[in-house]
Amino acid sequence: MKPRIILYNPRSNASGKKILPMSLLALGAVLENKYDYAIVDGNSASDPVSAIREKVQAGANLLAVTVMPGPQLSQAVPHCRALKQEFPQLTIVWGGYFPTQHADVCLKSPFVDWVVRGHGEMVFLELLDALARDGNYRTIVGLAYRDEQGGVIQNPLAPIPHPDHLPLFPYHRVDIQQYIRPTFLGTRTLPHHSSYGSRSFAISAQSSTW
Repeated sequence: MKPRIILYNPRSNASGKKILPMSLLALGAVLENKYDYAIVDGNSASDPVSAIREKVQAGANLLAVTVMPGPQLSQAVPHCRALKQEFPQLTIVWGGYFPTQHADVCLKSPFVDWVVRGHGEMVFLELLDALARDGNYRTIVGLAYRDEQGGVIQNPLAPIPHPDHLPLFPYHRVDIQQYIRPTFLGTRTLPHHSSYGSRSFAISAQSSTW
């Protein structure tokens, strides 16, 4: 299977804030010039399921969803269930905080085919490479999946890649303008992923080109 990918960020807040989907940009960075992909951001799309549906009808065959507990989970479950019912051939991969902690629960759902655990950029890329060549996915560290008997297999977590060894985010893949908003740091700010861990910081975006 030659993967044609949709990266989906379900709505993560109830405030209506459009938050830059950095997790999808991190995935997109390792896909650039390797696989066809598109980003659907539930924080900015008025009807993300319709947007995904259109892309599947146009030939996309793999949906990768980032899922945190709370609002994202409450969106990801019904959206993926409905899309799997409509497109049974659509491969659905979950990654992020919730699937990392609860891969066994996620894979009990018939609409989730794979779970990427932990830092997922390189794990996801390895999965795509295996699917593209019908290769062996069973040894991919960081991957969780169902075996032939329906049992859940969770491979060990992958090593955390050094940030300096990862490519730059493909900001051209999103409409940056819509994510610039006022914060306590200034009237035009954007988040910036500066390190691994629980913190990132915002930078002021004063350039008139943004």
